[in-house]
Amino acid sequence: MKERINWIDWAKALAVCSVVFCHLPQSQEWFYYRYLQALTMVIFFFISGYLKKDRGSDKENWNKYLHGLVIPYILYNIIVYPYWILKYYLSNGALPDFFHAMKPLLGALFFEHENSFCEPLNGPLWYLPAILIMHITIDLCRKTKHQHVIMISLCVISFVLYAANKYWYFAPNLTPMGLMRNLPYYYIGYLFGHYRLFRNCNWKRDLICSIFCLSASILFFTWHLDAFFSDQHMLHIILFYPANIGFLFGILYGCKVLNGIRHSIVTNISIGTLIIVGLHIVAVTVVNYAIEILLHTNGVCYSWYEALPITILIILIIYPLILCCKKKAPIFIGRTIVSQTS
Repeated sequence: MKERINWIDWAKALAVCSVVFCHLPQSQEWFYYRYLQALTMVIFFFISGYLKKDRGSDKENWNKYLHGLVIPYILYNIIVYPYWILKYYLSNGALPDFFHAMKPLLGALFFEHENSFCEPLNGPLWYLPAILIMHITIDLCRKTKHQHVIMISLCVISFVLYAANKYWYFAPNLTPMGLMRNLPYYYIGYLFGHYRLFRNCNWKRDLICSIFCLSASILFFTWHLDAFFSDQHMLHIILFYPANIGFLFGILYGCKVLNGIRHSIVTNISIGTLIIVGLHIVAVTVVNYAIEILLHTNGVCYSWYEALPITILIILIIYPLILCCKKKAPIFIGRTIVSQTS
């Protein structure tokens, strides 16, 4: 088995924990929540591009995509469907009719799309088909003489489409919107991996770079929000990208600071990213319901200091499943054997 890249394990572990954190009910008025909610996913796309192999036959690539992306997407949607039925029953006092029962299935079929005929079944899985499309795009571009020209052009087009969609809302969600928004970060990751960049670790340099990038990101994101509230649409869109870049490299440099610290928990959370993404919505609902019963409240809204320990609790609930699947059912972690995930 190829040696794992420790700073990537740290990045994936922190990112997936942030995903759980952001799916706990919190106020949209809180800056930290909007910041993490808007920017966290760029880490997964950069890492997917960074770990994209330069070589491999079409058969090998599709075998990897099948086990790492397609099968997990199908499995976790199937697993969550009974939860959706139960949730519908508890909310409506009856089982759904055929039309309503088909809506989440159609939503999953169309990559967690939502309209009057379908709805997301397991919304957080939207990024799997988005990454699959990006992988296929890179594979096709590498068969030409102008792969980088094509990819840069596609990134520019994705920016234009994303900006237009923010104004006219013509693109379906969730995968198409995520694809338009995150393609540049995937391609940046691919370039870094292709040219073997961003490999050396120096904790002093990395710490300074992390602080600088995160500070710049926070400033750009604050400006980005101000532009939104003042109806400066184009400035609002443009500022979103440097805010993302600053956040991405701020987190990655921070993880490189932690590169010398190896712990099995971090490694296992990274390996179990698909399990956490695929199942945490169910765990979040159960924990929220339990807290509502204990506190005798109708709904909850957490502050960060409340959401943080609840996030840890949810990860602890899922963690034994990760250990079990590593040994007994690696298909649930996206592999037929345990290896570095992309």
